[in-house]
Amino acid sequence: MKGFGLALGLAALAGCNAAEIGPGAGPDGDGKTSVFLTDAPFPFDQITRVDIHVKEIALSPSADTSEGAPDWVVVASPDRTFNLLDLQNGSTALLGEAVVPPGQYRAVRLVFDPSLFALVEEAMAIGENGEDIVVDFDVGRSFLYDGSAEFTFLPHLRAIVRAGSGEVTGRLLRAADDAPVARAVVSVHIAPDSGAQVGPLLATTRSAADGRFTASFLRPGRYQLVAEDLERDVT
Repeated sequence: MKGFGLALGLAALAGCNAAEIGPGAGPDGDGKTSVFLTDAPFPFDQITRVDIHVKEIALSPSADTSEGAPDWVVVASPDRTFNLLDLQNGSTALLGEAVVPPGQYRAVRLVFDPSLFALVEEAMAIGENGEDIVVDFDVGRSFLYDGSAEFTFLPHLRAIVRAGSGEVTGRLLRAADDAPVARAVVSVHIAPDSGAQVGPLLATTRSAADGRFTASFLRPGRYQLVAEDLERDVT
């Protein structure tokens, strides 16, 4: 087992510039809400593409979607295929936009082809000027590898309003010689209020050749980072 250190740089959550990413206003004065797709990087180097076909994205003010059909507001019907490996380290793809009634939305539904939908239950406030919503599709947790070139697809997604979100950046260095740790998986956990245990897993990212990594689209708060060097079986 090889040890390595975690050097954090600019660890504070950085806000986004609304002038650069904010939604445009519609002709009637109501803003449009846009939905973007991003990916938490995939931890298997032998995979070159992860294509998904997104048919529809909708929002609901109700978090309880188990009984009856909630009122869904369709934001986009892209009916397009996206390679999720093109959408890493903060990169996004626009799925679509629409005028959405202001309110608190507690569920996001993505419909895939073949027929399958995934719910993302995170409360988001949308005002009359609209918002940019980013759906983070965590590929490494959604495609379960069985070791023999077979994958089980269990979509793992989270949604967040882009305004007010930020990122955590850092660099992984090996403790013995300060050499950078490349292609390590970095897990972002919600820090518990007390105790030494690791909190719930929120997102994942990977380190680059120089050991640097970025976890994007996070709410302000306290997080724990856990790094795993897959090449040297460090846990």
